[in-house]
Amino acid sequence: MVANLVTLVRILLLPVLAAVILAGHGWTALALFLTAGATDILDGQLARRFGQTSAFGAMLDLLADRLLTLVSLGALIETGAFAGAWIVAPLVLIARNFAVAGLQQALPGGDFELAAIEYPKIALNFLGVSLLLAPVGATSAGLWAIAASAALSVASVAIYARRALPAFRG
Repeated sequence: MVANLVTLVRILLLPVLAAVILAGHGWTALALFLTAGATDILDGQLARRFGQTSAFGAMLDLLADRLLTLVSLGALIETGAFAGAWIVAPLVLIARNFAVAGLQQALPGGDFELAAIEYPKIALNFLGVSLLLAPVGATSAGLWAIAASAALSVASVAIYARRALPAFRG
């Protein structure tokens, strides 16, 4: 129960995060984004520590993660952070979430084990958004981190599609 409340706090922070990003308050946006990331770690630890893991909690956490990606990247897109061809990278990351959700529905039980490639993808995404939010002149590094995360996202979709293929055949 406590873990789910932490996840709900993360979801409730998202409109505030979007508003702060759109208002151009970089340090505040970064602090909110990092807080949202910390709650993602905290809710899982609390659920395991207090034996409160559940299918609902896992679904809520996944929803919060996907919404954080959508809101943070969507707001950065709106601010013009991704000029020219760079726009492809955040769009790939957002589309990947929808593609994986669809693939999960094709599987018996509706889920699959995370591919090892997910952890560096998530880290690069988190790093890239953080660098783009922080007003420290690290835009180029942030863009490249997001692009690398997008490349790993394409690979992760391929992995999950291959796992789901038998369900599509049957």
